[in-house]
Amino acid sequence: IARMRILCMAQSAAPATLERWAFIPEEDREVLSTEMARTGCLGQSYSPELVPAEVREQPMGPAFLVYYGPAFLQHLRDGDCPARRLRLLAEVYRCARELWPAQVTKVAVNVTVRIDMIKALACSEIVNATQDGETWIMVKHNEVEAFIELASRRKLNKMISSMQRIQIVDMSCLAAL
Repeated sequence: IARMRILCMAQSAAPATLERWAFIPEEDREVLSTEMARTGCLGQSYSPELVPAEVREQPMGPAFLVYYGPAFLQHLRDGDCPARRLRLLAEVYRCARELWPAQVTKVAVNVTVRIDMIKALACSEIVNATQDGETWIMVKHNEVEAFIELASRRKLNKMISSMQRIQIVDMSCLAAL
């Protein structure tokens, strides 16, 4: 399912992106396969033979819609490696799952994760944005929406002290493969 969805999302960049699927760590492939197989609709599923066993046998939610996910995969810039983009997409799903743990009672819930701030950036630009001490974070804004944001240490401390639900996005996945 993940590869079919990536094919649709990446469009003209799909051949290069799918070619790199085998080069990303198994852990990232599992995250993408599991999260992209969740439909967010009660009683709805992809073909059983294509869905990971854990999703098929114990449907849970919420399902995540990575808003601007297609633009992120399509927007390969000079020197960008599609595998790095896949790895970062897996990290986005991981962070979202930390903010919204999988629950049977949430199988029919959909959460939108907006990646507006990174969708058109080259991988090097995403990394370089942190050179001045800022950090990429996922911020839970409400029960059905989160955003990827760049936060200064001051902003991060304020969010922590106000008990704002956040996850630090691990950008080490953008290191050379």
